[in-house]
Amino acid sequence: MPHHTMDIEIERLVSRSTLECELLTPVSEVVAKMARRRCSSIVVVDQGRAVGIWTERDALALGDDVNALYRPISALMSHPVQALSGTTRLGDAVVHFKNRGIRHCLVVDDAERPLGMLTQTDLVMGHGAEFFLRTKPIDSVNLSQPVTVAPATSLLDAMRTMRTAGLTAIVVRYPGDEYGILTERDIVRLAAANALGGTVAEHATRPLRALRRSQTLYAARQTLVEHRIRHVGVLDDQDELAGVLSLADILSNIEYEYVHELQLALRERDEALLESAYHLKLADRVFEATLDGVMVTDLNGTIERVNPAFTQLTGYSRDEAVGQTPRMLNSGEQSPAFYQALWHELRENGSWQGEIWNRRKNGELYLEYLSISGIYNHDGKCTHYAAIFSDITQRRMDEERLNHLAMHDALTALPNRTLFSERLKQAIARAKRAARRVAVLFIDLDRFKLINDTMGHGVGDQALKVIARRLKEAIRESDTVARLGGDEFTVIVEEIEDIRHVVQIAQALLNVVGQPIEANGQTVFVTPSIGISIYPDDGTDPKQLLMQADRAMYEAKDEGKNNFRFFAAQMTSSSMERITLESELRNALAASEFRLHYQPVFDLRSGAIVSVEALLRWQHPTRGLLPPGAFITTAEDSALIVPIGTWVLREACRQARLWIEEGFEFGRIAVNLSARQCRHEQFLHDCTTILSDTGLPPSRLQLELVESMAMTGNGMTESLLGELARRGVSLAIDDFGTGYSSFTYLQTLPVDTLKVDRSFLAGIDARQRDGAILRAMVAMAHSLGLTVVAEGVENEEQLRFLREFGCDRAQGFLLARPVPAELLRRAGIGAEITT
Repeated sequence: MPHHTMDIEIERLVSRSTLECELLTPVSEVVAKMARRRCSSIVVVDQGRAVGIWTERDALALGDDVNALYRPISALMSHPVQALSGTTRLGDAVVHFKNRGIRHCLVVDDAERPLGMLTQTDLVMGHGAEFFLRTKPIDSVNLSQPVTVAPATSLLDAMRTMRTAGLTAIVVRYPGDEYGILTERDIVRLAAANALGGTVAEHATRPLRALRRSQTLYAARQTLVEHRIRHVGVLDDQDELAGVLSLADILSNIEYEYVHELQLALRERDEALLESAYHLKLADRVFEATLDGVMVTDLNGTIERVNPAFTQLTGYSRDEAVGQTPRMLNSGEQSPAFYQALWHELRENGSWQGEIWNRRKNGELYLEYLSISGIYNHDGKCTHYAAIFSDITQRRMDEERLNHLAMHDALTALPNRTLFSERLKQAIARAKRAARRVAVLFIDLDRFKLINDTMGHGVGDQALKVIARRLKEAIRESDTVARLGGDEFTVIVEEIEDIRHVVQIAQALLNVVGQPIEANGQTVFVTPSIGISIYPDDGTDPKQLLMQADRAMYEAKDEGKNNFRFFAAQMTSSSMERITLESELRNALAASEFRLHYQPVFDLRSGAIVSVEALLRWQHPTRGLLPPGAFITTAEDSALIVPIGTWVLREACRQARLWIEEGFEFGRIAVNLSARQCRHEQFLHDCTTILSDTGLPPSRLQLELVESMAMTGNGMTESLLGELARRGVSLAIDDFGTGYSSFTYLQTLPVDTLKVDRSFLAGIDARQRDGAILRAMVAMAHSLGLTVVAEGVENEEQLRFLREFGCDRAQGFLLARPVPAELLRRAGIGAEITT
């Protein structure tokens, strides 16, 4: 194979009429285009940019989805597109195809604009290997036994077999040892005709064209070209089918031959250099003309001669170098042990080669590739050492830059999918050794395409950079944030102590991404949807964890976006609901989803409203209006009850002040106070500020505490209640009778109202004992000067019972149900009291 042929640039081989389609093109149209043009691939473009590729190999998966032909090609395409520069040498392209296991590659110019598509067929046909192919029999190719199926095999099963085994074709064996063949191109043709049914006998090409294995590879290639096919059968000496030869098999042999000859060429070069050392006249010419630095020393390392390139590369002149040792170039970057090993190998084997950091005369460090060889006289005795070196600093920098580009996203400089996968594998390995957890967060930006479509990709790209920076700043250095492509990001969180840690991180990421973004002079708002999977709870395979996090992300989107979801199988449903509810509660406060309904308390003698209790409701975006029992416990556990309680207090006071201005006589506004609020150091300050801001007199506010909180005897609680009472705020014990039920503590607390739990009124006829207890409670409360309110009045009999033993006030559905503020005044409430 001539070396100059393999140096051809691939842009000379590609077809300039690459088959293209848009992102939303249905698969049915794509296969029709490919079938008409007999193309093996199609490039998917978006606004002129190649964003994906779909090939005949991908067509093998169409049988697994009955609706596949009607889906957009964006759902099935492969991305990103493999690309090579048009200046790539043909030989390097051959190796690239082999190493990547691909059959198509987009060829681009220096500005990354597509030039055309390069295929295996182009490689086989474009390198001028006729001489090589004429000398090699088909038998030189290591063919595997052909995979055969019966004629009655269904087409869909055959497609599945081809895809699973990585076959480009499958052989159909008919009775009488006759063969047919079904190829990927046949599948595309059948898909275009919407005929992916029936058996292989109905669609296979018959008979299979075949050659003897003693014929040459050139004959095989010519047969493939003349008949416009890509597979030919190979018969053994008994005319039995021994295999199927394809263009890929021919390309594999060409690749092997190319690498083999390249190795021979390098070996010949090394031998030529050694030979030149023995032929002094020729060596002098090479010595002076070579662009590599050359230094000749005696056996003790004293420099005897250097060439002009040495001076150019190191800065030392010939006179400065001769008589010195190579230590003059020492950079200090290598240890003494390194040089000891170098000299040991040089003396033992007569040569050494490798990379080494040296220092120029001006102090600048540079990396060189150094090859040292012994020079021998006619007696075979080593007399000198010749060191040949070249400056590879720039090449190393280029390699590192290319390695960085290969492992990082070009726009955001974050790790890309390849590096993310590698780091996830490492994180899992570390977690396995330490018996720890790893979390994978899949982040997708909500409606980000709208920004690109309306404001342009410049604004979109700038927004992605800002979001990438925010994500990176929001996680620890030990964790990883990566960009998979488009508006998709992933995060690896290691060393998880508790699942709440992941919740906190997810919430933090929601917060930082959701902040306004200034991009190219415009303000944009982006929200994320986050899916989370946990190792080892959800699996141990990196791909599986990423897939499950992706699924959880789509659940987050389905439930309203701008939130996060764990993969459903990660924990029990109750834990899952709790974490989900906590996240939704945080969003609810910011999104103003909370509402207050109001239920009056009536005086049993006059029938007048003496107070109105503010009751919290949550207008959930998907579940409707929720009562406090559906979320208060979670709010208490997560400490969200403090900001929620502050909102309730402010809103209730605002509404009470409005009623005063409207002339509505409601008595006091009653607000429930939680234990966490009571213990919060800012509560007294917040309460004072809210009363001042809303203009509500403290005497018109009543705070209701649950019995267990009031009766604990906590010094801080008693101090707080005392201060509130001194400022004129009324204090009530709510749900009395369900906890301590101790009147002793009531004597020490500044409480003026006792609300008896509704359980004492329920079924009052059936449990006369409850009636007796209720009578006793009222009597004891009156003896302490407390006003008694009976909760849960639901029928006339209960109302009469309360009047009989002198209960002061009542509240319940019989008298008035909780309603929004605007309905309270015109609801006609209280009529039942006065009858």
